[in-house]
Amino acid sequence: MRNNAFKNRHNNCFFAIKLSMKKVINYLSDIAVMTGCCLGVGFVSGKEAQVYFGNALNVIVFAVIFTLITTVFREYCRRKQCNTMEKLSHSLFKKGGTVFDTLISLCCFVCIVTALAGAEQCFDQTLHIAPIPLYGLACAVIAGITLKNGDKALKIANAVSIALAIILVVILLCRKNFDTVISTKISPLKPVVYALFSATMSFGVTVKLGYESDFKRNLICPAAAAVILALFMTAIINVSDFSLNLPAIDNIQDTPTKVFALVTLAFAAVTGIVACAYPIVEQIYPVMPDSDLCCVSIFGLALAFSMFGFDFAVKAGYVLVGVIGLVTVVSSAVQLALKTPKKAL
Repeated sequence: MRNNAFKNRHNNCFFAIKLSMKKVINYLSDIAVMTGCCLGVGFVSGKEAQVYFGNALNVIVFAVIFTLITTVFREYCRRKQCNTMEKLSHSLFKKGGTVFDTLISLCCFVCIVTALAGAEQCFDQTLHIAPIPLYGLACAVIAGITLKNGDKALKIANAVSIALAIILVVILLCRKNFDTVISTKISPLKPVVYALFSATMSFGVTVKLGYESDFKRNLICPAAAAVILALFMTAIINVSDFSLNLPAIDNIQDTPTKVFALVTLAFAAVTGIVACAYPIVEQIYPVMPDSDLCCVSIFGLALAFSMFGFDFAVKAGYVLVGVIGLVTVVSSAVQLALKTPKKAL
């Protein structure tokens, strides 16, 4: 009897530990996906630090707004049981859901164009091999392969992207040999736009995360991701020379660090592209029921638009995406404030 009681306690303890570990892994995976999807080319290269941040106060503004936006969005998806952008759009806007779903897909397409344009510019300024968008094409192919392999592949790519970004930032901080010129002229509205953009570009992923999570996870994971992104941006600002076109990487002189930076940027581009491609594939797959053809169509058209340039995409595209994100979050917040049936906490 004593042996059986001991075995039962041992088994219960084992299952409790296993359950706790699984929960921790789910939290960490959630945070990594949210963080990785936002660590795009513009972020790592310092371009977004130059255009939308410039100082520590703006970083704090971003972190607060990003947390609020993603928490509201995820909690709406949980309570309304929306696990796709199509369900979310129809839940928010009823008969106008199809139109709004199309607008979200357009925003995601703009984000893909921006990522490809950024990858092309970063690689071209460093390697100078071909006048055609060869590097954007390579990133599009890798993104297509990752997208085809599903959520597991995206989670792995995000983890690798974050690890590479951390290493790169540490290297740049250790080798910094110039005084950072911190701009204080950037309006606090700029990081608000950037927070809206960052949240909107990952809607296709966070809609699933919000649906699968409980209230506690929907509160903790966005806040943790915002803190990590804020720390990254603070470090990027401190290694950036804002007189350069790509402030964080244009001043890298030695070849090994350049190569490592380009690999990091490639992973950063791929994770963002895949996250943005989810809603677009959902939108066009019923019309074009071939996943390979969907990928070729999306990324081929995005490559064509990416030739307008990275600067144009960052300055014009982000505002458009931010406006759609604002409409989504405000609508979600208003409907959450109304009396609605809630999924169990």
